[in-house]
Amino acid sequence: MSEFTVSLIGCTENPQTLSVVGALGCFEEKSSAQLLEELSRLPEDQRLKKEKAVLKNSFGRGHGSVGDQNCFIFSIENLPRAATLQLCLPEYLGHLQQSLRRAKASRGFYLPETIKNSKLAAEAEKTLLQSFDLYEKMVQTGIPSEDARFLLPLYTKTNIQTAGNARELCHLWQMSNRDGVPSVVKAVAGEMFSLAKEKAPYLFEDFGFNYETLAWYPSAQLFALTNASLKRLIRLLQNKPFIFLGWIGKNSVFPTSMVSEMVTEAVTKKNEVELANLKHIHFEFLSSMSLACFHQAIRQRTWDQSVESIYDAIDMALGSEDRRMVIPPSIKKSDFASIYQCLHAKMLDLYAELIANGIPKSEAIGVIPHSLRIYDLIHVNGWNALHSIGKRACIQAQWEIRKIVWQIAKIIKKKLPSLGQWTEPQCVTYGGKCPEIKDCGYYKKIGR
Repeated sequence: MSEFTVSLIGCTENPQTLSVVGALGCFEEKSSAQLLEELSRLPEDQRLKKEKAVLKNSFGRGHGSVGDQNCFIFSIENLPRAATLQLCLPEYLGHLQQSLRRAKASRGFYLPETIKNSKLAAEAEKTLLQSFDLYEKMVQTGIPSEDARFLLPLYTKTNIQTAGNARELCHLWQMSNRDGVPSVVKAVAGEMFSLAKEKAPYLFEDFGFNYETLAWYPSAQLFALTNASLKRLIRLLQNKPFIFLGWIGKNSVFPTSMVSEMVTEAVTKKNEVELANLKHIHFEFLSSMSLACFHQAIRQRTWDQSVESIYDAIDMALGSEDRRMVIPPSIKKSDFASIYQCLHAKMLDLYAELIANGIPKSEAIGVIPHSLRIYDLIHVNGWNALHSIGKRACIQAQWEIRKIVWQIAKIIKKKLPSLGQWTEPQCVTYGGKCPEIKDCGYYKKIGR
């Protein structure tokens, strides 16, 4: 089984120089284009010396926007799903990912050296192969691949294309070097960082404030060793699967009496003024979901999210009767239900056994299946109610995320009907124009 490969397949021409002239242009009378021409005429050693000095005194002092003036695009092959989950956490990285529906047993899975060199190596490999074997059997007998994939482990290999600027790549690198992050995830982020640094060394040098945690737009931290606040909240709410936590209603900056006109303007006239205003209407939810579904949710980058630590989730799963298992309806009513449940439990037990035999949590975590249920704290604003709910409520969306957004939509309909009337599949908000290849005719059925 080959290991992952990271390729820098494209980037902004002269990314470091462009960031430098942008920074200089903030304080000079000359334009950045004029400054670029001047800088390009300098001997290379003088130019690099000046670029380092400028970045040290701008990006290095926490002026993050200097690090935004560039883009790096990576193609990454054969990385585990655990790594793609990490890549999708920072909100200002963009991704195009191979669907887990395309997973094949022949592609294989990753196992860290600590497991391969342990006495449990054979058991670990056998168990993960069983999950792939069951996946293949379920698909062959008509179980949808989007459901069969739930039992695949986080070490399942996949491909992804990721784009981001220097600021967010520094953020990714920093958060990937924290305790609890699997070594292969650190390695993937480290290789991305190194390749970008070859193109722009001073954009990725630690000057101090540019690597301060408070400088980043904070991301959900799936691999944190714990999320104490969310852990307490889940217990306080008695582990209910879906909870509406509240919304800004009568005390909103926009009274409910104004919302109807705002929404009508926003939807029917595509008025971006009102679309922006709708971002100041707020709803909060705590929802449990499978790791497969969380991958869908976290890629909806305009939701503000905080996720339960995966280690807290599995600790709860090991001590619970249902093992925090999500079983798709198509499997639940099939002949595979029993073996699915047994294999979910077996993969969790394998994790516990690895830990008991001295394997670090961060290395054992990849044997966990995507069927593990975790909690996601979600903030949805008024614009999300039109856009993201529209996409995820569509019949073409994955069934679990669709179920969750319909629960969200029903709350919004109840609390704020003038907005809630538009918390519908995107064909409704687009005025009867279905953007999907297959039109299910939903907007006709409801008379819109």
